[in-house]
Amino acid sequence: MQVHLEPIQGKVEENPELNALYQSFGWQYWGMFHSDFFVFASQDLQAQAHTDPDILDYALKRFLRWKLLGGLLLSLFNFLLLGLYYNGATWNVDWTWFRYFPVETLSDGVTLPFFLALAGLGLMDLAYLLGLAHLARYRRAVKQGISARGQRGTGWLTAAGMLVLLPVLVNTVQLYAGLGYTPYDLDDSGFVTLTEIEGEDASISRRQLYNMDYISHGGTLLDPESWYFQQYASFGQNQSPSDVPRLEVTAVRYPLELLAQLRAEEMTGILTNNSNDWVDLGTVEGTDQAFYAVREERTHTNELTGQTRTFLPGGELVLRKGNTVLYADYYGHQDLSDYLPAFVRTLNSL
Repeated sequence: MQVHLEPIQGKVEENPELNALYQSFGWQYWGMFHSDFFVFASQDLQAQAHTDPDILDYALKRFLRWKLLGGLLLSLFNFLLLGLYYNGATWNVDWTWFRYFPVETLSDGVTLPFFLALAGLGLMDLAYLLGLAHLARYRRAVKQGISARGQRGTGWLTAAGMLVLLPVLVNTVQLYAGLGYTPYDLDDSGFVTLTEIEGEDASISRRQLYNMDYISHGGTLLDPESWYFQQYASFGQNQSPSDVPRLEVTAVRYPLELLAQLRAEEMTGILTNNSNDWVDLGTVEGTDQAFYAVREERTHTNELTGQTRTFLPGGELVLRKGNTVLYADYYGHQDLSDYLPAFVRTLNSL
């Protein structure tokens, strides 16, 4: 069976005379397609259909106008989607940082979506340009009265581009629907607090910025689910928040356990052979990995003013259970490893 599309010129309605003409040459009328073409079919694969050259040129011009309009819409789509994830662009990526911390870089919520959007849009743009070039060659051949050779369709490029873009589109919908950020109360959250480490007598800052009473929580398809919490001890108006005890807790749940393992190892410097300060605690308290590093108290003297400043000691803790990694950063005089069970409790509550 071969099918012929005869361009509709003028009012969109049935044309009995045209139908009869085609029928006399062995063509069967099937109906109209998109109000742009009359559709005829024939089981004779040698049957010829002769569209008037002027009508064909009219149809090709009309098709070209729609094609160019589609190109403008595709360009706008490129601009909007790539602009949304602009911060993940190649020129904004610190490649030295990416070399040592690839998991952290690709899970920042913008780098991976940008690269996927760039690849998907690139395939769609290529399909569009190839189609436009084929249409231009076909129009030129028709005007010169020569036979135009066909080419393999570019639909597979468009389909591949849409497949790559699908997770980016889902991620974008989640962001605009407000699903990317869902905080919850600190009470009954299971999180370790600074009071638990410093003691009930510890004075906690009353400033909201330095004393979170909620857990920052969120995540989308291309931005791993994460949690964040911090608390500072009270400090005076002329005192720096860096001079008082403080606790910062971050946790990320990755889609694959392998990514979580790589993240734990890149945080502790194992992948960069810079893990001298970290102690591998093994699989303690039901975790799959546990690392601890002590931060010693140090002083620094300003060469210009001669003023000496003391920086608090503390410690860092990295725990992994399954595909979730928890990082705790503490400044103070307590031994953070003594509170390992409490941080495991936090990890289990996520």
